[in-house]
Amino acid sequence: MSFTANSAFEARLTNNMYDQKANIAGKYMVSTTPTDCSAGFLCVRNGKAPNEAFDNPSGTRVYNENAWIMNAATDAATMDDVIYACDPHDWPLVTAPNGNVYAVGTETLGLGLPAGRFGNFCRIDFDGQSIYRFGVGNLSASLSTNTFFTIDDGLLVPAASAPVTAGSIYFTLEGTGTFVAGNGAAFGYVDVIGHKVSVAA
Repeated sequence: MSFTANSAFEARLTNNMYDQKANIAGKYMVSTTPTDCSAGFLCVRNGKAPNEAFDNPSGTRVYNENAWIMNAATDAATMDDVIYACDPHDWPLVTAPNGNVYAVGTETLGLGLPAGRFGNFCRIDFDGQSIYRFGVGNLSASLSTNTFFTIDDGLLVPAASAPVTAGSIYFTLEGTGTFVAGNGAAFGYVDVIGHKVSVAA
């Protein structure tokens, strides 16, 4: 999976200071293959990540306490699942002819997580009040007049109405705008709030 254009993520209103599990370390995989993960890509945990310095596949493994293997969140996700957005705060890398890799701090917006690397994943709270900002690249289709979103294959799926099935999770549109990168406009964003359906309508 290559990185998706115009993808980005920002948590706008959180309680991270008092919540040690609001952000976790994760490595994104498709099946068992480490894969690039775009900013804002929605994921679920799929088991603890083994401590790579002490990995013993044929015997007892040592696991990191809060580092996880991450998979794409699908339309089967419900309020019983914990959903995270890729938010790595990474940086662009360049490789010299001699093989040395250098970090270049020229871009900061919408940076994805390169395959095989651990990065930050921010938990999405479906509490009806926490606001999250995604790039328009994180939508599976154009917004049009839709004001609701479900989740499928890690993306926000625009919808005309909210789901009514008990246990469903969804987002409502809070606002739209354009990211500023440096001193100029970059690409569009949507601000959303997560909700859950506790009782069927």
